[in-house]
Amino acid sequence: MKRIFTLVIGMMVSLAAVAQNEMPTPEQMKQLKIERFHKRDISKQLNSKYMVPASEVTNNGSKDANGLQLPENNWFPGEWEEVKAIVVTCSYDYLVPGHESSYYWYADPIVSGYASYYQYTNNDWQEAGGGAYVAVPDTSTQAFSQVFFYLMDAIQMGGAEAWVRIENASDSSIIKRKLQRMNLRSDNLRWIVGPGNSFWFRDCGPIAFYYGDNDSVGMVDFEYYPGRALDDSLPSLIESQMGIPNYITTIEWEGGNCLVDGAGMVLSSDAIYGNNCDDSYGQITWNGTNPSSIHYTTKQRLTQKQVRDSLAHIMGPRGCHVLPAFQYDGGTGHIDLYCDMWDENEFVFSKFPDAYSNWVDYATAARNIDSLCSYTSVFGNNFKCHYIPFPCTNNGGNFSSQTIYDRNYTRTYSNHTFVNNVLIQPVFSNVVNGQPAQEWDRQRLEEVKAAYPGYTVYPINVSSFDGSGGAIHCITKQIPADSPIRILHPSITGNTESAYINSDAPINATITNNSGIASAKVVFRVEGGDWNEVTLTPGNDNSFSGSIPTTNFSSNMNEYLTVEYYIIATSNNGKTITKPMTAAQGGYYTFYLGHNPAGINDIEEQRFGQFYPNPANGLSNIGISLNGNGQYEVLFVDMTGRIVHRSTLNASGDIVYTVDTDKLSNGIYNVVFQNKSERVIRRLVVK
Repeated sequence: MKRIFTLVIGMMVSLAAVAQNEMPTPEQMKQLKIERFHKRDISKQLNSKYMVPASEVTNNGSKDANGLQLPENNWFPGEWEEVKAIVVTCSYDYLVPGHESSYYWYADPIVSGYASYYQYTNNDWQEAGGGAYVAVPDTSTQAFSQVFFYLMDAIQMGGAEAWVRIENASDSSIIKRKLQRMNLRSDNLRWIVGPGNSFWFRDCGPIAFYYGDNDSVGMVDFEYYPGRALDDSLPSLIESQMGIPNYITTIEWEGGNCLVDGAGMVLSSDAIYGNNCDDSYGQITWNGTNPSSIHYTTKQRLTQKQVRDSLAHIMGPRGCHVLPAFQYDGGTGHIDLYCDMWDENEFVFSKFPDAYSNWVDYATAARNIDSLCSYTSVFGNNFKCHYIPFPCTNNGGNFSSQTIYDRNYTRTYSNHTFVNNVLIQPVFSNVVNGQPAQEWDRQRLEEVKAAYPGYTVYPINVSSFDGSGGAIHCITKQIPADSPIRILHPSITGNTESAYINSDAPINATITNNSGIASAKVVFRVEGGDWNEVTLTPGNDNSFSGSIPTTNFSSNMNEYLTVEYYIIATSNNGKTITKPMTAAQGGYYTFYLGHNPAGINDIEEQRFGQFYPNPANGLSNIGISLNGNGQYEVLFVDMTGRIVHRSTLNASGDIVYTVDTDKLSNGIYNVVFQNKSERVIRRLVVK
């Protein structure tokens, strides 16, 4: 569920019209329509017009009331896995017949073929009957409308199809022409034709999974919240037109509140309890002819335990964890606003700056992150964690209060979408030549890139979504690839100290494909040198094992070495994939062996990021979270142990430290941040 777009702005427009005793301009009316259209999404507010006594209502909604039984051998892939398509739509204008050219009328579709009508009079929207409606793709040049077309382009850039939901078959030509006018890709599109009344496809779309010996693709269709029957029918449209079987459940859940690790664990927030435990209203239904037959169905209220057990049964056989929801996130309570996963070993969190330490959600986030990092992965290890920064206001400053943030912004860099080796990334200033226009936005984008090694980042300015409680992740939905090569691997990353000096670094993986695995290798290099490979030996239960010969790398235990590696596997049907998927673009697992020349240990992993870009040719940035005022001596140490540059860093809070590598010779440097109480090292390669 999404809340109103920038409610304060809409109120200001209306008040201005009242003061001047005149109607808003067409541009202002466009904004007011958007705000009004999404105001219905602010909460689970039910339209009393469609309520009838429970004794008169049958449980005959579009969702199956029976318990859900999925086919055997099912598994839900992580979002970083290979995909064949992303489901998306464009923004639509819903018009009242006879008033199509008027800015002061609009239709709000309720069920297929029927909408409520609204007219703007007396400085507010007034309901004015209902009936058939006209749906027209919004191809205007407004920033909000443009977002959806950039999404279609980015999806195709990632080698996937854009499955575009359209109201009418003829809309496909309109959308293709719009893409071509914008010089965007338009050759890898497929169309899903059917009614809708929103674009929050993460929430109302299906959750796809694999099943059976052939890793066939299926979908779980959770119930979207009451009053949104047209959006709730999206999974059925995909089933009927794309041939993917759809398994229906009456559990009410939104996809933005779902995170899986690809290995049997599911995460959500306690917003799911309100969806299922506090009311008995189901979806809207009608007989297709008589508007008086439009009403809510009823459903059984569940206990919290029943909700958790249902999620575990459907998606999380290894574990189902329900965390406290944020209170000030635009009204969603969704986990995707601050958390996602890079692979099955590591979380990536949006981190509130210390300047917001008095915010309610600052404490909630800290507790949730501690909980998530304490859970164990499929390999029995605690999850690793990485942090990305928090966005700013338009002038690069902090938000004045949590209430202002909640009402007007709800910005986050976490709400992005993976499309194979492309990351479709929200930013909050105009994108010029592939980069955000604002310096603070560019710097934070570099930190995001460092957290997702090797991804081609496609930035889209989503500031027009401010205050909605969502962005790119919320309006897209993955469809997994056919015949996947699945690789589960306990990665080796970070500073391993002396763990692999006297013994080789073990590489273990579970690798599967429906045709079998023909070969698997680990490919590695040391200190940016030549690539080497070791064949992984197959064992029982699809296991493969081998080792990186770290004992051969150095005879000097005090050397500090960088080791990069990835796994590559080929199936019997000729498909090849790497882990990480972005290995061909520089996305490797990286670990550090031994001690650096100065004997400095890597002790503040959570507060110091990594340099990016790295290798660097020009500017390279690193995000640092300083506790209060921090003063550090910064040393650049080459591989001979010689200090080639020395400076002082004196700052506080969350900063981005930038290095101009043009002043350094090509080579590998240990960048040391030290003061009286701590010493931190980060590796930087200059080319």
